[in-house]
Amino acid sequence: MPVPRGVQRIFALVLLASGLALGAFWWIERGRALPVVASPIERVRRSVLLVTLDTTRPDRLEPYGAQNVATPALARLAEQGAVFERAYAVAPITLVAHTSILTGLYPPQHGVRNNGTHHAEDDLVSLAEVLADDGYRTGAFVSAAVLEKRYGLGQGFEVYDDDLSTGRERHPRVVADRPAEAVVDSAFEWLETVGADEDFFLWSHFYDPHANYSPPPPYRDDYRERLYDGEIAYLDSQLGRLFSHPRFRDALVLVIGDHGESMGEHGERTHAHLAYDATLHVPWIMRVPGLAHGLRLADSVSQVDLVPTVLDLLGRRPVAAVAGRSLVPLLEGSNAPSVEPYLYAETHLPFYTYGWSKLRVLRRGDWKYIAARGEELFDTRRDPRELANRADGNPNRLHDMGRDLGERLAEWQDEERDSTLEIDLEAAEKLRNLGYLSVGSGAARPEEERPDPKDMIEEHVNFERARQLSTLGLHDRAIESLQRVLREDSGHLAALIDLAQNLIEVDRLNDAKAAVERALQLDPDYLRLYLLAATVESRQGRQHEALALIDSALAINPRYLEAMVRRANQLGTVGEAVAAREQLSAALELYPDDPRLNGLYAQRVELVRGDVEAAEARLRRALDRDPFMNGLYTLLGNLLERAGRREEAIEVFQTGLERGSPDDAALHSRLGTVLAAEGDKPAAEAHLQEALRLSKRTLVDVHVTLGALLAEQGRFEEANEQYAHALARDPDHAGARNNQAIAFYSTGKIDEAEAILADLVVEIPTYADAHTNLSAILIDRRDWPAAERHSRAAVVAEPLAMEAWNNLGLSVEEQGRLGEALEYYRKALEIDDSYWQARNNMAVVHRKEGRWIEAATGFEGVLRQVPHLADVHFELGALYADHLADVRRARVHWNAFLKARPNEGRSAEVRRRLAGLPSGS
Repeated sequence: MPVPRGVQRIFALVLLASGLALGAFWWIERGRALPVVASPIERVRRSVLLVTLDTTRPDRLEPYGAQNVATPALARLAEQGAVFERAYAVAPITLVAHTSILTGLYPPQHGVRNNGTHHAEDDLVSLAEVLADDGYRTGAFVSAAVLEKRYGLGQGFEVYDDDLSTGRERHPRVVADRPAEAVVDSAFEWLETVGADEDFFLWSHFYDPHANYSPPPPYRDDYRERLYDGEIAYLDSQLGRLFSHPRFRDALVLVIGDHGESMGEHGERTHAHLAYDATLHVPWIMRVPGLAHGLRLADSVSQVDLVPTVLDLLGRRPVAAVAGRSLVPLLEGSNAPSVEPYLYAETHLPFYTYGWSKLRVLRRGDWKYIAARGEELFDTRRDPRELANRADGNPNRLHDMGRDLGERLAEWQDEERDSTLEIDLEAAEKLRNLGYLSVGSGAARPEEERPDPKDMIEEHVNFERARQLSTLGLHDRAIESLQRVLREDSGHLAALIDLAQNLIEVDRLNDAKAAVERALQLDPDYLRLYLLAATVESRQGRQHEALALIDSALAINPRYLEAMVRRANQLGTVGEAVAAREQLSAALELYPDDPRLNGLYAQRVELVRGDVEAAEARLRRALDRDPFMNGLYTLLGNLLERAGRREEAIEVFQTGLERGSPDDAALHSRLGTVLAAEGDKPAAEAHLQEALRLSKRTLVDVHVTLGALLAEQGRFEEANEQYAHALARDPDHAGARNNQAIAFYSTGKIDEAEAILADLVVEIPTYADAHTNLSAILIDRRDWPAAERHSRAAVVAEPLAMEAWNNLGLSVEEQGRLGEALEYYRKALEIDDSYWQARNNMAVVHRKEGRWIEAATGFEGVLRQVPHLADVHFELGALYADHLADVRRARVHWNAFLKARPNEGRSAEVRRRLAGLPSGS
C-alpha cells in the first residue's frame, strides 16, 4: 500500500529534526530533499557577490560533510542560506565552466571548449553586461592566467583585474596565479571606489586548490600530508575575510565551483581528461536575504542555472537565450516540475591534447550517460562514485539517453561554436605545460580511430610523469616513459613531440629527427612540427634547411606568431640581420602586445640602432604585461649594465629570480658577473656556481668569469679548473686561454704562461689583453725591448688599456727613457685617475730625476688609495729623511713599514736609521 504524500513529507521532517542520516531518504520524490516551509523570496534589486572556487571538491567542505578540513566560513554561509547537494559543472575545465557560469549557456552554445585556445566572443551576453546596463558597478578579480582578459570574460566589467604580479612567489605554479589573500585585497580596494548608494556586482575567482598544491603556513604544517586540503583550508580563511566586509551584509552571495579534482579516482590524478563526478560535481552555496536558513536541496542543478537564478532574485527578466533555469522556485519550496531537466556536460580536452575522443555527458535525475567509444551509464544514487557501468543491464535506458543526447546536440548544431583564439608565445608555453594547449591540427586521425580517454588514462598519467621528469632535467627517464606511452598508442602526437624534444636535449638528434618525421606523417598540417624539425636541423648545423622549414610553416599560416619569431631568429643566425629586423617589425604590427616579441624587437632592432631609451621603455612595458618572463629581465639587466647603471641592473636580475624563476641559469650568470664587477665576490661566486649547476650545457663564459673571480682571490688552482672546463668545450676560447696563462704565471708556471700568450698574440694579433699580459711576463724576465714591443701592440689594439700604458712606461723607463715613461704613466691616469700603479711608477721616476717634492706627493697620493703598501712607506721614509728634512714624517712612514714587514731584509737598516734620527722631532 503506497504511503500518502503528506505522510512522506512528515516522515522526512521527523528524520531531519532527529538529526538522523538522511541519505537513504533524499531520493524520495524525484530525488530532492524538500525545504522545510514554502517561503516566497522578495525579488528586489541588491548587490551581488559571486565567488568561484577553482578545482574544489565538495567533499572537502564542511557543508558537504567534511570533518577533517576546516572550512568555517563556508559552513557559516551554508547555515545562513542554501546548499545545492547535487550541482554539476558543464566541463571539468576552468575557462569553459566560467563562461557557462557567467552566460547561462552550455559550451556548444558559447563556443569555449578549452583553456587557452578558446575565448568568449563579443556577441555573448554575460551577467556582468546585463547588470552593468542596469546601472550596477561591476568588478572582477581573477587569480590565474587561464582567465586573463584576453579570453573574453571581461565583457561588462568596468574593472577586470587579472594582475597576477602579487604573491606569486608563495604559490609557484606552472601557470601564473596569485593567492587568495591578494585577490581579496584587490577586491577590497575596488569596493572603496563604490559609493554607499551604488549597487555592485563583484566576481572573485580563487585558484588556490589547483595543482601543484602549495598552501602557505600554517596550513602547510597543519595539512602537511594533505596539501590539497591545506589549500582549501587556507582559501576558506580568506573567504572569511571577504564575507566579513560590511558591503556584503545585505548582498546576494553565491559561491560555486568551476570543477572538482579526481585525486586518483578512475586513475586520473587531477582533472579535465575524464567526465566522472569527481571533477563534475561542484559546490554551490548561496545566501539570499529573506531566505530561510539551512536549506539543503538535492535536485540536480547546473552551472548554467546561475544567471537565470540571479536575475530572478533581482527581479530582472531572464536573458532569452540562456540554457539554464531559475532555481528560485526550489528555494521557495515550490513543487518541482514533473519532469526533471536534462543537464549537459563535456570535455574536449582529450581531443585537443592527444587526439582522443571527445566526451559528452547527459544527466537526468539519478542517471548519468557518458557518450564515448565505450558508452557508460551510471545510477548515481546507488553508485555515486561511478564504479559500476550499468550500460549492459539497461539497454533501453542506454538507448533513450543516447538518443536524447543526440537530439540535444542536433538542436545545437546550427549554433554550435568553437571559438578558437590566437595566443602569444608565453601563454602558449604555460598552457602547453599544463596540458591545456591543443596538439595537432585537428586532423590527426578520424573519429572512429580516436581512443576512448578512459581506456588511455594510464598513458595520460605516464605522459604527465614524463613531462615532470623532463622539467627536472631527467631526459633519459622521460624518454623511457614516453616510449611506453607510444607502445600503447602509436598515434599519440603529443608524446611524439615531447619525445623529440627530450631527444634533442640529450643530443640524440637523428632519433629526434625520426620522431618528428613520424609525427609529420600523422599530422602534416600541424605547424608546430615544422618548427620542431627546424630545431633539429639547426642543432645539426643545417641553418638554411632550418629556415626553409620555418618558411613552410608560414606558407600554411602567414600569421603564425611562433614561426615569425623563429624566422627572425633564424635569419639572424644565417647573417641576414636586415631581413630579421623586417620580420620582427611585421610580426609586431600583427601582435603589438606580445611580451616576448617586444623583447626581441628591443634587442634586435632598437638596441642595434642605438636607441637605448626606446628599448628600455619597451622592455619595461613588456614586463608590466607579464612580470614572470625571465628572458625580459635578462635583456633589461644587460641593457642597464652596458649603460653603466650596475645597481639598477643588479636589482633587475634579482627581481627576475624572485618573481620569474629562481632556477634560471642565465639570470644567475648575469647577476654573478655584475656582482663580480661591483666587487661583491662572495655573492658573485654563489650566483656563478648556481648558474653552472642549473645549466644543461657548459657555460664557457661563466666558467671564465668564475675562474677570474677565483684568481683575484688567489685561488689559482680552482681558477684553473674553471678554465679547463671552458677549454674542454671551446679549446680556442681566447679569454679562457688568456686567464689560464695568468693562473699559470701566478702559480709559478711562467714558461707555460708565456707559451700560451705567445700563441695567442700570433693567432689574434689585435688581442690587447694577451699582449699586455705577455709584456708583464717579459718585464718580470727583464726583457725590456720585447716588453715594449708587446705593450705598444696592446695600446694600438686598445688605446684605453691603462694596464698596457703602464707596462709600456715600465719597459721604456728601464731602458733609461724617463721622460717617455712619464708620458705613458700620465696616459694611464688620464684613462683612470684611480689607477694607483701608474701613480706609483710616476713617483719612482720623479725620485730618479731628483724631483723630491713631486715624488713625495705622488707616493702620498698612492697611500690615500692603498694605505698599507709597505714599499711606498719605505720610499717616503727615505725621501723625508734624506731629501726633504721632515724627520717626523720619515719616522711615521718607516714605522708603518716595520709594522707591515717586521722581518724583511730592509727592516734592520730601517731600525738603524730610525735610531739615528734626532729625538723630539
